[in-house]
Amino acid sequence: MASSLSDRLDRIREGAAGRIPADALRVMHAATEDLERSGLAQRAIGTGDAAPEFALADAFGEMVSLAGLRGSGPVVLTFFRGHW
Repeated sequence: MASSLSDRLDRIREGAAGRIPADALRVMHAATEDLERSGLAQRAIGTGDAAPEFALADAFGEMVSLAGLRGSGPVVLTFFRGHW
């Protein structure tokens, strides 16, 4: 039987607790609590919401706008927060 995403994330969190030093975990948990208290997550756009117009540099330094991409068809946005 396939596990749910929630189950898989719980296992990842449990494993991380054994690999990440206690001091680092405290910092991470405090940052998460600060973010939750800020209310930012409740104001974030969600799946299916219209994205605000924006323009960003692509991998080659060329500016790309959401409006320009929409002109070619549907747009899927993904976010890569970087390599840790």
